[in-house]
Amino acid sequence: MNFFLTLNKNGDVSFSPFQERAKLDANVMSYLSTPLPLAFIQVVQQQSDRREPFSFWHKEPKQKDLKLKILKILKAFGWDSFDFTWKEVSLTSSIHQVRMEEDQEDEGRKVFNRLVLARQLSIGDLHGLARTLRIKDEAIINFAHFNVEQGRAQWVPAVKRLGSGWQCQRCGDKNVEEWPSLYGAAATCRSCESIGSSTSLNVLYRDQRLLLDGPSEVLFRPHWVLTEAQRLASEQVLEFVQAPSLETALLWAACGAGKTEVCFPSAAWALKQGKSVLFAAPRQDVINDILPRLKRDFPDYPFQVLTGTSSVKFKAGGMVLATTHQVLRFWRAFDVIFMDEMDAFPYHGSLALEWGLNHALRQGGKILYLTATPSPKGLKAVQQGKMRLIRLPARHHRKPIPVPSWEGSLHLLDPKGCIDLEVASQIDSLRAQGPVLVFVPKISWVDPWIKCLQRRFPDWCINGSYSADQGRLAKIERLRQGEFDLFVSTTILERGITLPGIQVVVLAADHPVFDERALVQMAGRVGRTRENPVGKAIFLAKHMTPAIRTAIQWIEEQNRLALELGLIEA
Repeated sequence: MNFFLTLNKNGDVSFSPFQERAKLDANVMSYLSTPLPLAFIQVVQQQSDRREPFSFWHKEPKQKDLKLKILKILKAFGWDSFDFTWKEVSLTSSIHQVRMEEDQEDEGRKVFNRLVLARQLSIGDLHGLARTLRIKDEAIINFAHFNVEQGRAQWVPAVKRLGSGWQCQRCGDKNVEEWPSLYGAAATCRSCESIGSSTSLNVLYRDQRLLLDGPSEVLFRPHWVLTEAQRLASEQVLEFVQAPSLETALLWAACGAGKTEVCFPSAAWALKQGKSVLFAAPRQDVINDILPRLKRDFPDYPFQVLTGTSSVKFKAGGMVLATTHQVLRFWRAFDVIFMDEMDAFPYHGSLALEWGLNHALRQGGKILYLTATPSPKGLKAVQQGKMRLIRLPARHHRKPIPVPSWEGSLHLLDPKGCIDLEVASQIDSLRAQGPVLVFVPKISWVDPWIKCLQRRFPDWCINGSYSADQGRLAKIERLRQGEFDLFVSTTILERGITLPGIQVVVLAADHPVFDERALVQMAGRVGRTRENPVGKAIFLAKHMTPAIRTAIQWIEEQNRLALELGLIEA
């Protein structure tokens, strides 16, 4: 998207996305007939900056000098083929301003303004909103630019020059792909391209208004009574959110301890104070698990829910649930962020997603990280006093977390061959206690293991899934409903899902893809409900690895701490 460079009465350089708008604007003296990428117009603005406004009687010669200076700056880019012609604008009446004031009351503009609060949107996003509202692309750009003119929003280059390199302004990534363009060197960001193109020749619309304009009524009706462990953690979370001190805190909880619900009272308090709230997670399965619980406890409150498969991309509301990729569509939007599963892929190790989360936070805002398996980086921040630590070591039913066992397998766990009789016997005995969730380290293992297990247990209902599975959501819903005897999965189900009575088997637990955090999370699917507080998790592997050993030790340590604090029964 290009803009027309305009020269105003006071000598300021500005821009407009529409040539007709430039002609009608009473403040504009002249404009260039050739539209340009915003990044180059900003260079002109910086280099032609005037310390003093032009006086009326010296207007003509100074305007002429400034025009020559602007053309000189543009020619320095080497664009000899461009026809840079100044178009003069007659001194018109304020008809344009009157028309814009009338437009401001237009219903389409009102809807637009309600849906883009605190958003950071690409041109593709804006065009998508135009389709949703059933209006022309030009109208959406018109609405957006009017907000920019009124100081309520900004246009920024999607990828910007930074010294001798580049930086994406949506995700902060500097490792971008450079390529030749009509305007010289250009760049494209690949880190965030899953949510749309981001290039130096295009722009982002950043809305600078607040998601909430003041305190709001919040009907908070929790359908549960906090346990002693949860109450202590919930009080500490609220204290952190209310305190003016540290910006970040870590809630280290046992798997299945109800860490998300512990945050609900703080979310209710924040919304009542007029503070916007974000619940973020790396994976849509976690968001889909949190959503019904929030809807249950916050009846009638408007939510925005954004995942890669969300059918509705634009909705109003001061509370947002989003995957970390979708958080990149917000800018300085949230007063309180609850970041669930901070150590999970794809957030863990992604500087782009971390940058996006931090820039979605308003100045003075708070981020609470929630996890059962903190990363070394998080633990180091706690040790250095940069992050507050809140512990929740016990599950709500006051029973210890089932400690997984390592079962050495002398045979290779080959999904293409016949299943080992010993393994089959272990799975059969687990099924007597509940449905069995079988984790495998590779996507390529899912279908072969499904077929293998179907041959071994022909009377069982067996299925499986992985990240790219088209029927993933429907299968997981059937799994929640207890329709399967056995379900084969990759690590997509290691977090954020509670399955009553589930038993767990991790095949090839010594595979490098299974670190200690993944193993703790997979084992943590067992014994999560009050009705089924016990169960069994088995790590099947040829070798006992450091990851297996550490995972078992972590769970044992949580149980010891909970027992010492009197939060579980021996």
